[in-house]
Amino acid sequence: MKKFMFDLIASPLSLFENQLYNYVAMAIIGFIAFKIAFSTVGDLGLRGEAGSIAHWIIRFFVFVFIWFICCVAITLITFIINNWIIITISAILLLVIYTLKIYANKNPESILNKKIL
Repeated sequence: MKKFMFDLIASPLSLFENQLYNYVAMAIIGFIAFKIAFSTVGDLGLRGEAGSIAHWIIRFFVFVFIWFICCVAITLITFIINNWIIITISAILLLVIYTLKIYANKNPESILNKKIL
């Protein structure tokens, strides 16, 4: 019954639109969640029904946490790939501003330290 509840709650979660990639990713995440839950319950020394319930609760929360981290990473990577020109220009401008600020701090007589108004 606990596995049925876990599958019912976790089945709508997906990472990719491609079903094959999604099944592979979810299988890997599920395996990692199982290993973490199994070792945690073993370290706690829980046995029987209490250990089973603790295992499924820990497994669910670890599964959702890893799934969330993967979703954020995929969204970030997709954003960077889609906007790489803007990100590159912004990074170069920030690097130039940072370099000019360091130069202005080292050279107090520089024109960069003059008041505009």
